[in-house]
Amino acid sequence: MKSIPILALSAGLFDVASGCGAHLLARAMEARGPNDCVGGTAPPSKTFAITNAQIFNGVGFGVPQTVLVNGGKVALVGGSAPPGIQVVDGRGKFLTPGLIDGHVHPQSCEALSNLTAYGVTTAVNMACLNYTACAQLKHQAGVADYITAGFFAVGPNSLHAQFFGVPPDQTLQPGADLNKNVDYVFGNGSDFYKIVAEDNGPTQDQQNSLVKIVRSRGKATYTHASYLSAFAQAIISKCDGIQHVPANGTLTSTQVKQIVSQGQFVTPTMEVFRFAFANPALGPLLGLTPADTYANVQANVAALHKGGVPLAVGTDAVGNLGGIINFPFGQSLHCELQNLVAAGFGNAEVLKAATSGTAKLYKLMDRGNISIGQRADLVLLNSNPLADIANTFDINRVWVGGAEVTRILSTKGQTC
Repeated sequence: MKSIPILALSAGLFDVASGCGAHLLARAMEARGPNDCVGGTAPPSKTFAITNAQIFNGVGFGVPQTVLVNGGKVALVGGSAPPGIQVVDGRGKFLTPGLIDGHVHPQSCEALSNLTAYGVTTAVNMACLNYTACAQLKHQAGVADYITAGFFAVGPNSLHAQFFGVPPDQTLQPGADLNKNVDYVFGNGSDFYKIVAEDNGPTQDQQNSLVKIVRSRGKATYTHASYLSAFAQAIISKCDGIQHVPANGTLTSTQVKQIVSQGQFVTPTMEVFRFAFANPALGPLLGLTPADTYANVQANVAALHKGGVPLAVGTDAVGNLGGIINFPFGQSLHCELQNLVAAGFGNAEVLKAATSGTAKLYKLMDRGNISIGQRADLVLLNSNPLADIANTFDINRVWVGGAEVTRILSTKGQTC
């Protein structure tokens, strides 16, 4: 997915750049103003306990235990609930850490609320198009915690630069001051740095230098790379994480070994590819070519997994974009779990990947586990996801930062 076909929607709405769900977000954002994200949760109980639930420990579910929550964090695992506090009986149920979408594009409180309603308690936003709007979505109580990139690094005349109308002075021109660019991104509250590797994108030397500069600031760099040549650039740059996998061919064993040796990880976002290939009308919209196949996506994920490359879980979801496309927040993350199982992951392995695994890869060390001192981001399931990964849809309750979510959208029997 990399070309720019012209899509004439009735009166010819816009040119379409492909490769990432964010390419449609530029138009949809015009009608998406963030606001105060209140009303989606019950007032937090200062101290409460979940009793008799089987707790996911990264490998499986242990014997029923009590989890004590205080001040938005896990205060104790095991023992008995102190008298006089709120108690939630988890008998016959399964308690997991909150899910993390490691590549998503929420741009409003509604989007964050929809994620949370499906048990996704952390959203890693892969493109900030408006620093003021992104700042407003941070640290909102009762909805998915918002971790965000800055405005992505693009080259002049690249696909992303053209579609988003990036002024020339904001692209990485030859001889650009990369230190100044990096400082500007992090000076605007960004949590990490995003590079877009593509035709006419940042040069290989620029990508290599950016990774070194960002790392010298103690931050991480993640690179969009949705086809083979771009993926090769991301490997050479030694960025921390590569976003997407190629659909136009398969990675070599040498590339897989290089990713492992360099300590990189990959967020494959299988669901955006599955979604595209399952909806033939989206082919022209997303720039699919005959070389692009979902079989290539599956083969690449299987090869990365077998080769020992750490894989984060992400979807590239963008929500409902003005009736043009509806790639839903939250639900798509559960579908991604099923995609990964189909690619060779075990159920426990994929559940760990979507919680503590993704948290570790994105350096979010205060979440992803149900252990003392961690954020009380919790999902109580009615059914065992290790028996059937689709049981992650069977949500009973959700807590984010210790606040119980009153709006649950996910129910048993939902399908992808």
